[in-house]
Amino acid sequence: MRKLLGYILLAISCLAWLTVPIIPFLSLSAVEKASWVGGIIIFAEIAWWLAMPLLGKEIIAWCKSAWQWSKRALGFRSDEALADNAPETVAVKAAKE
Repeated sequence: MRKLLGYILLAISCLAWLTVPIIPFLSLSAVEKASWVGGIIIFAEIAWWLAMPLLGKEIIAWCKSAWQWSKRALGFRSDEALADNAPETVAVKAAKE
């Protein structure tokens, strides 16, 4: 039951995020659009973070691995790679050689 509620909250959160890009095309005033988008984003985030503990550490580990995969797929370098190319590190490596 706990996992079912977690998946329902996760699905609601994802659906809420999918509605955000639709709001600007509705026939509402700018203030109403901004209010709706802000409310939907807050609602989606609350639903997401309520779902995470309900689904357990497996889903959190999956989210972390998906985040790391997306960073690699988009070409972001890891912190270690950035530290290896820092000027101080390069100078120390050159001095050791």
